[in-house]
Amino acid sequence: MRTKNVLLGAAALLLASPAFAQAPSSPFQGLTRFAGTVEKLDGRRLTVATEDGAAKTLELPDSLQITESKRATMSDLEAGKFVGCTAVTASAGKLRASECHIFPDSMRGRGEGHNPMGPPNTTMTNGNIATMTNGSVQSAQGGGAGVVLHVTYQGGAQDIEVTKETQITQISVGDASLLKRGAKVSGAARETDGALRVQFLNVTP
Repeated sequence: MRTKNVLLGAAALLLASPAFAQAPSSPFQGLTRFAGTVEKLDGRRLTVATEDGAAKTLELPDSLQITESKRATMSDLEAGKFVGCTAVTASAGKLRASECHIFPDSMRGRGEGHNPMGPPNTTMTNGNIATMTNGSVQSAQGGGAGVVLHVTYQGGAQDIEVTKETQITQISVGDASLLKRGAKVSGAARETDGALRVQFLNVTP
């Protein structure tokens, strides 16, 4: 479950990266997603110990935007925030968030829209929180306090339930100084000329 959540989180952030700001409906085609811990950074070559125990060497383009995610809470969700929420379709067709990422203003508008993800009945919605409704929402553990986010994006909108089970993170723009040995990272890379060139990289302290 941890690996699945990490990769879904990476996918959410990938949709918001500059490389995919104007992405087609299938931005992950031809990409290798990864998650693990940093072993070393040598110039622009990053070695990551992946969760299956293998070592993966990655090339970091000069234009790469590195992000950092930190744990947040439901109280950090506010109207006017730009978010990316991974959600599953629950009963009565309602969207229930497994993850919500709060992006900085500098990333507002990136990957905006409502897109299907790999797992069945799973979607990613990147957009602006127009309104929030407090109250009782349903989760895997039954009813409880939560919020319903009305998320708008160009051409549409979605109502997404956020419960106490939803993983909420605050995203900030980082740099290569975060890539210290032992740091947890996730992202996606594309093979070019025999090398894996990173398209997106997120760090979790």
